[in-house]
Amino acid sequence: MFTLEDLVNATGGQILSKGDELFSSASIDTRTIGSSDIFFALKGTKRDGHEFVGEALSKSSGAVISKAVDIDFSGKTVVRVQDTSEALRSLGRYIRAKFKGSVIAVLGSNGKTTTKELISGFLGKKYNILKTEGNLNNNIGVPLSLSKYRENTEIMVLELGTNRKGDIKELCEIVYPQYAVITNIGYEHLEGFGSLEGVREGELEVLQYAKTVFVNGDDKFLMEGLKSWQGKIITFGLKNEFDYYADEVEFHESGTDFVFNSQLARFPLKTNLIGLHNLYNITAACAVAVHFGISKCMIKETLKNFEPVKMRGEIFKIDDREIFFDAYNANPSSVRAALLELSRRKKDRIAVAVLGDMLELGEYTEKAHEEIGLWLRELKIEQFIGVGKFIGNALRYVDGHVFANAEAAGNFLRENLKGNEVVLIKGSRAVRMEKILEILMKGQRE
Repeated sequence: MFTLEDLVNATGGQILSKGDELFSSASIDTRTIGSSDIFFALKGTKRDGHEFVGEALSKSSGAVISKAVDIDFSGKTVVRVQDTSEALRSLGRYIRAKFKGSVIAVLGSNGKTTTKELISGFLGKKYNILKTEGNLNNNIGVPLSLSKYRENTEIMVLELGTNRKGDIKELCEIVYPQYAVITNIGYEHLEGFGSLEGVREGELEVLQYAKTVFVNGDDKFLMEGLKSWQGKIITFGLKNEFDYYADEVEFHESGTDFVFNSQLARFPLKTNLIGLHNLYNITAACAVAVHFGISKCMIKETLKNFEPVKMRGEIFKIDDREIFFDAYNANPSSVRAALLELSRRKKDRIAVAVLGDMLELGEYTEKAHEEIGLWLRELKIEQFIGVGKFIGNALRYVDGHVFANAEAAGNFLRENLKGNEVVLIKGSRAVRMEKILEILMKGQRE
């Protein structure tokens, strides 16, 4: 929690009205704001938060504003600042400066949220943890997460996202992590970065701040970027040359069994998570857990009960049909990983790849979607359904059907799926691929 004094010291704001002086957290959303929260009126691309100050004050303890609003402030705390977005970041920096514990930053092209949740679950068995809520990993979401700090917090596990050069540096100037976990480097946000080298350069901005990094040793491109760094590097992956690694891997329909190895211990683990990509996420999180003294019993218990993060590798059964739903986001690296898992899972069933556009790829857009067609052919995926403007480039190498929106694709699938297919649904968030799942589930109920 933070006080009105903290808020004013952090932001240099002017107190216009005084009510409550202790706040549970900052909020920017009147739909979820709590009675002891304080509302930051941010100006967005479509709406200005100042339009909602009255509603926010009716539900919460106060508001931070940057311009005059014709509202009665009586009994509420209202602070005026020059820029509410910068004030929120300043509050985050102020809270971080007060915190004396460990900060772990989780970043990389794929798997950040799952890895963050796993690390938090493991460490939470022994420590009081503050973690990023959901995927609030930008310069608004990270300060919002920091605002939930409590005096008994011992470790912060914070996901850091990036769209372009300088993003990670800006976030690190707020959170100053001592530790970083880098899951991998892949083809993400090329519109902002311009190249794979640009992606790596952007992610590795964290090296200016962290003293210890946990890195995917199997990602040679990532490892090349660390050659001249002088900090402590801890590797994880699938080879016994790494500090932490997984072997004796067995993939099952409902999960994965493997043996986790470290310099100090070797023990078997079971998980409900599927796919090779998740094996890396788990191994990274286990490496952090062991480093921070979490016992193998605690790791086993937590991992056994850990469920996939919503929209990331969930499995649904519809009669004899299996739906592999991984539609929170998509880039070439994550789509390739999902197609490999689809190919592995199909066995004697028909594999159906339902893929939406991958966005923010800039000049690489056409080639990236065309490449999907090559992967579908290589992996012998029998059926292909596309959604969006760009995914049709895959048709240069495979047959299939492409629809303008998810609803049309969902209706087509509902009418044409025959029985025991295994279906992958994946695409960038803006394509709204979850609508396809909703249509298929509704069809089951009917």
